[in-house]
This record gives sequence, C-alpha cells and structure tokens, in this order.
Amino acid sequence: MRIFFVVALILALLVTVFAVQNNQPITISFLLWSIEGSLALVLMVTLVLGIVIGVLLMAPGSVRSRLQIGGLQRSVRSLEQEKATAAEAITAAQAQSEPEPADSIEESNRS
Repeated sequence: MRIFFVVALILALLVTVFAVQNNQPITISFLLWSIEGSLALVLMVTLVLGIVIGVLLMAPGSVRSRLQIGGLQRSVRSLEQEKATAAEAITAAQAQSEPEPADSIEESNRS
C-alpha cells in the first residue's frame, strides 16, 4: 500500500512539473467548435477522456465476469448442500446395515 502511495505522489509531482512547463495557450478546433486553453490542460482532458473510454469499453466484460462468478458461487453452494445431504444419507445407511456386536454373535454360537 505504501508503494502505491509513493508512486501516486511521484506521478502527481511529474504532472505538476509537466503543467508548469507546458502552459502555452493553444487553440483546439473540432468541426464547428474552437476552444482555447493551455497545452497541459488540453492534454490532461485528453488523458481523462481516454481513461473514461477505456473504462467504458472494459465494463461489459467486467459485468459479464461478475455475473458468471455469482452463478458459479451459487452452483458451488448448491453442490456443497447436495454433498452434505448425500453424506448424511450414507452415514444413516451405514448405521442401519452395521453387523451385530461381537458379544451377541458369540452367545448365538454357544447355543
């Protein structure tokens, strides 16, 4: 966790240095719109938009995986319950089919 925090601080420092060094105003034109802003701001907005697009592209696969994991967990629980029920049935069947104790057999042989 500390390494993640240190890496985040280093990245924040690099972004700050980048923004200070690239503060020239530029004009961005897209179709009918024209926006003026600093180079650093335009690049940061572009980075954020790229991240948002990436997250949106990954979302369907992530949702599908979570749904599949939930279904598999339900199946595991169901199978564990079936296993417990079968084990109880086997234990009960073994208890019913146990042979008579050795003392009774010896008494019946003597008679």
